[in-house]
Amino acid sequence: MSLQNQSYNFNSMDIIRFVFKHKWPIFGVTIIAAIASVIVSYMITPKFRSSVILFPKTQVSASQALNTSELINTDDHIMNFGDEEATEQLIQTLYSEEIRFKIIDKFNLLQHYQIDEKGGYPMTKLHETFMKNIRFKRTEYMAIQIEVLDADPKMAADIANEIAVLLDSTLNEMQRDVAVEIFKMVDNQYQNLQTEIVQIEESIKKINKTEPKYISLTEQLINENKRLSSMKSKLVEAEVNALQKLPRKFIVANAYAAEKKSYPVRWVICAVSTLSAFVFAVLLMLFLERYKDLFKFK
Repeated sequence: MSLQNQSYNFNSMDIIRFVFKHKWPIFGVTIIAAIASVIVSYMITPKFRSSVILFPKTQVSASQALNTSELINTDDHIMNFGDEEATEQLIQTLYSEEIRFKIIDKFNLLQHYQIDEKGGYPMTKLHETFMKNIRFKRTEYMAIQIEVLDADPKMAADIANEIAVLLDSTLNEMQRDVAVEIFKMVDNQYQNLQTEIVQIEESIKKINKTEPKYISLTEQLINENKRLSSMKSKLVEAEVNALQKLPRKFIVANAYAAEKKSYPVRWVICAVSTLSAFVFAVLLMLFLERYKDLFKFK
């Protein structure tokens, strides 16, 4: 019978008979893999997980928060939870380099992660390790989870809580840069308008009240004072925004030092490795048997 006509279709009983036929090499490979996986799993440094859960607040300026009319508008209040867009904005801020570098510096992560500063690409390794151990994700309830893995449970909790703290200051600093420039522009206009009013007042003092110019200058002075009053309110608003330090989140749960490790899950490593080795051994014996038949045919 030619090799092409041989059938290699297996049913469940054929597989069982095949395994028992080659039980010693298959079980030998499986047992060796099981022992090796146990040894390797205990060589992996255990890590502890800590996390902070927070919700974004509605993103409003400090001047809006102080505006009494805002209390009437329940859809846009500083005490409201933020929408999906606010959640995404906070997540993007959490991934900012400013927060990352502050965490690296404060906790000396280069040394903590045991990265050789004199070795090749230390900062690249540091940032890769940072991204593996620290993650940010949105929950199904539109909250944000800051998750930190570390060999030191207290360090994991401290890093997670510090990131949550830095979120407010980072967002405020980003917006303060723009607010300060706006304040400078409004203040400059306010000062110029004050100078103009002083000049008008000086001109009025020098002319007679019966002159037509006196009436014109008086009307102009009234209008400029109205503008100054309006400009004053804008200046106060700009100053408040430039100095704002509003909280941008609601903390649902702070991080705490975990009592039990979360990584590695040794039984999963052992089970997956043992099963993979068993399947590999079966396929290897099937290949060898097929190769043996091919050799005999030739």
